[in-house]
Amino acid sequence: MASPETTIEPIRVLVVDDHPVIRGVIRLACDSSPHLAIVGEVATGAETLEASVRSHPDVIVLDVDLPDEDGVATIKRLRTNGFAGKILVLTERLDGGAVLECVRAGVNGYLEKAQGLRAVGSSIMRVATGERLIPEDLEQRAVMELGRYARMARESSEMAASLTRRETEILHAISEGHTMRSIATRLGISPRTVETHVAKLYRKLGAKTRVQAVARAASLGLIEL
Repeated sequence: MASPETTIEPIRVLVVDDHPVIRGVIRLACDSSPHLAIVGEVATGAETLEASVRSHPDVIVLDVDLPDEDGVATIKRLRTNGFAGKILVLTERLDGGAVLECVRAGVNGYLEKAQGLRAVGSSIMRVATGERLIPEDLEQRAVMELGRYARMARESSEMAASLTRRETEILHAISEGHTMRSIATRLGISPRTVETHVAKLYRKLGAKTRVQAVARAASLGLIEL
């Protein structure tokens, strides 16, 4: 007597994209394959978590440019709330920062939308079976961005160590929009002393104006705007 055939369940796919045409292309690709099944379509980050709990997808295909929030925040929330499935990013954002943040957040694939849509079905299946699907050029951009972050962190640490306590106080006061005179009153020192500290501060930051000093300090993480 012949044994019954083993039924293989299709890969369950949740699509997160605010563009109906893109959702339609992904749906068409999945509908044309017996190995894929669309279990939900949503347009915003806010809808994604609920949809993932309701539909139990194996793979979430997600754009990081969502109308209500950055898709990276959506990915982080999915992982924080225990989503253990695969996440495939399909997006037009190709900067190293976006790729790096998504990798850090726990995605399994990152594809350019224009290229990925041509083979979205096979890409979903490859990610579902455990393949890490990030093109070499995008991965290189992420590595370069990581290197930039490391350099900025080192510069920030060195700059913070070079500033005196008084210079740090004045830097924060400048970033809050206080004038030289108001800073002097606030700190109980003379305006001329404030000007001396500001001159040293500008020199250390490589700035010539208040705006340049604040921008440089913010880029190094010394202040928050």
